[in-house]
Amino acid sequence: MSQDPTEQGVMMPKIVDVFLTNKAFCALLAVLMLTAVYWLDMLFGNLRLIAFLFLLVGVLLHLLVPSLLALVSLGGGPQYSLQVGGIAALMLLVLSSGSVSTALVFFMLFALLPTMAAQAMQRQGLGQAAWLLAMILFVGFATAMVVGASPQDLEAFVHQQFKPMFDEMLARIPPEAKGDVASMHTLQDMMVKVFPGFFIFGLWMIWWGDLILARKIAQKYGFYQGVDSPVLSFALPKILVYVLLVLMGFANMATGNLQYLALSGVIVLAALIAVQGITVGHTWLKSKGMGNGVLVLYVMLFFWSFVLVIFTLIGLLDMWFNFRRNFVSATGEK
Repeated sequence: MSQDPTEQGVMMPKIVDVFLTNKAFCALLAVLMLTAVYWLDMLFGNLRLIAFLFLLVGVLLHLLVPSLLALVSLGGGPQYSLQVGGIAALMLLVLSSGSVSTALVFFMLFALLPTMAAQAMQRQGLGQAAWLLAMILFVGFATAMVVGASPQDLEAFVHQQFKPMFDEMLARIPPEAKGDVASMHTLQDMMVKVFPGFFIFGLWMIWWGDLILARKIAQKYGFYQGVDSPVLSFALPKILVYVLLVLMGFANMATGNLQYLALSGVIVLAALIAVQGITVGHTWLKSKGMGNGVLVLYVMLFFWSFVLVIFTLIGLLDMWFNFRRNFVSATGEK
């Protein structure tokens, strides 16, 4: 992972190079990042003024573990990355007093998944890596739900997980406020239906952000090799349109677990297509030199979620018409 700064960009700090090129050190770094919330709380939990700040730092370090393994994969290859992940999993096995499930979940989610996605990004580009990452997260989460819920129905299982929280909120509503009670039950039913899809997409956003960060670092230090398209060129394969239609069919016509999983798949895939639509909007505003417009775009997304439907439609149309191909920048360049 070392490189000549005169040929391949900025020189990587020596201490960073040592950690990334030594499997044991790199695995130790991964474990420290993963458990940062725990050991930072032990060290600074009594310092009331800054304890919350260290908690946020610990959460951030925990969420950046996939970025570390993706970076190692981009620089040292998939075999090296999986070896680092395996050593880290063994360390966790010891720390968790022999919990095989903890070590296995870490290896699958924090080592194997970012390694596979990073390799797909290098070889096939951003769009292929994005849907591969989403598909693996969906299959993994769906499998975990099926195993955890058995022999229960999936929707009933998720409803049971949310029941204590909603029971507590319902207990605070006066009995005479029947409208509020009905609204709370409606909210509960809706949350149960959409939770898996939004949870999977939330995981995708975190892992995708980690991948992009790893790519930027690898590019900066000159060891990224492969498809090097800009982030704003993000484009999903057209076949996903037909996958979306099939899932929508099952979500409307199937019953039971199949319908529940199909609805979750629709949410995840529609959200991915919305991301493509957002990149189209970002690219258009950037091409017109409207920097403030880009800021307004993301503020609007944060406060007005309905606009995601519009960007989903834009993303769908972009799969066929490739709007960004015709955008001309303020300097006259395409």
